[in-house]
Amino acid sequence: MLEKEIKILEIDKEKLFSDLEELWAKKTFEWIIHDVYYDFPDGEELKMEKNKRMFRIRTKWEEHIYTIKRKRKKMWAEEGAIIKDEHETNITNIESFARVLEKYWMTKTREKKKHRTSYALAGAEFDIDTYEEIPTFLEIEETSRENINFWIRKLKLENHDILLWGSRKIFKHYWVKYLNFDWKDKK
Repeated sequence: MLEKEIKILEIDKEKLFSDLEELWAKKTFEWIIHDVYYDFPDGEELKMEKNKRMFRIRTKWEEHIYTIKRKRKKMWAEEGAIIKDEHETNITNIESFARVLEKYWMTKTREKKKHRTSYALAGAEFDIDTYEEIPTFLEIEETSRENINFWIRKLKLENHDILLWGSRKIFKHYWVKYLNFDWKDKK
């Protein structure tokens, strides 16, 4: 799947919930998401990260999903959105799956938890994320930047910071530590 998204910082989530519900958006999820990232250590760098790839295990309620993403950096400037190839698959036993990853030399590199409320409307996905030390932000995922711009106007969010950032840059923007542990310490 090709994922195209932008992030909008410091939104009023109660107003956004109301605006989305007024447009008949359907709430699809609300709870804590726990993400654990893995990579292959390679000297002073991480192999997948160095090649603009990401491997994650996500827990949403009782659902466990592993995700592999690859950034398409060249297309960002053309489209004006974060663009990634994304592959997701459900897993049934998260502990067993993590042990298999570690047997094949993958190491935990970071983890994070957030409260997410998701809405869907006419092919668009709206994820409202709140981390413990970061103001709430909105992620709009759509098929094109043109469609994303439509929703920005419809929700009257034009005056907000609209960014092509991943979560790492958002943490850095707010001076919040991103890593919960350092893979180098596990050698």
